[in-house]
Amino acid sequence: MNAHNELQQPLTDREQEVIKKEVKDQFSRLVSAINEVNSFAWSEHYSNNEFISAIVGTDYLSSRNEWVEIITTYFSKRKSQLVEPVEVQVTALSAYLALMTSEEKSAIELKNGQHMKAKHVYTMIWKKELDGWKILHSHESWKDEL
Repeated sequence: MNAHNELQQPLTDREQEVIKKEVKDQFSRLVSAINEVNSFAWSEHYSNNEFISAIVGTDYLSSRNEWVEIITTYFSKRKSQLVEPVEVQVTALSAYLALMTSEEKSAIELKNGQHMKAKHVYTMIWKKELDGWKILHSHESWKDEL
C-alpha cells in the first residue's frame, strides 16, 4: 500500500484512541528526558531514518545531526529545566502518522544563575516506526513570562 492509499484508509474510533494514547505516552517520555536535561534520551525520540526538519524559534534545521547538536548545546548550558504540559492534542492522520500539538509551562535555570519562565508550544508530526513512535518534524515556539 502506498502512502497516498494509507492516508485514505479510515481509522476506527478504537484505532484513533490507541494512536492518541501511544503518541501521548511517547511525548510524556520526551518531556521526562527534557526535564532530566538528557539530550541523548531526548534525541532518541526523533527519527533516525525519516527526520524531515525542526524549527526552534525562527531557526530551521533540515539535518537531524545538526538539530541534535544544537539541542545538546542548549542543554549543556542549563542547570535545570522543567516542562509541564498544560494541554496535548493528538490527531491520528493514518495508522502510522499523527499530528500532535501541545502547550507547556516551562522554567529553565541556566548554569550562570539566570532564570527563565515561558509559555511554550509544540507542533509535531509523529510516525510509527519499527521501534515505536518517532518525530519526523517538530516546531516549537515560546513567549517569555515576566
